[in-house]
Amino acid sequence: MNTAEHTTIRRLYPRVHRPDPVTEAADALYDRLSEALRERGRTLTDRSRNQQAADDAFTALDEHLRAGGRLPTPWKTATGPPR
Repeated sequence: MNTAEHTTIRRLYPRVHRPDPVTEAADALYDRLSEALRERGRTLTDRSRNQQAADDAFTALDEHLRAGGRLPTPWKTATGPPR
């Protein structure tokens, strides 16, 4: 897609959600954590490595939020725990 096509799309669809860089960073951290938690691993070594990756991802997201960063998009739209 070239610049003219991007301009046309922005003009036709001005309300399309375009996250800012801070939100994109929060979403990337959230995705990293989610992926790490989904991975199970077949061996004890794999599981240990996946657990460390999840811990690292959680720490990065925690630091982002404690520094005043924005919530990841999925958390902004969450309605709360199931009833």
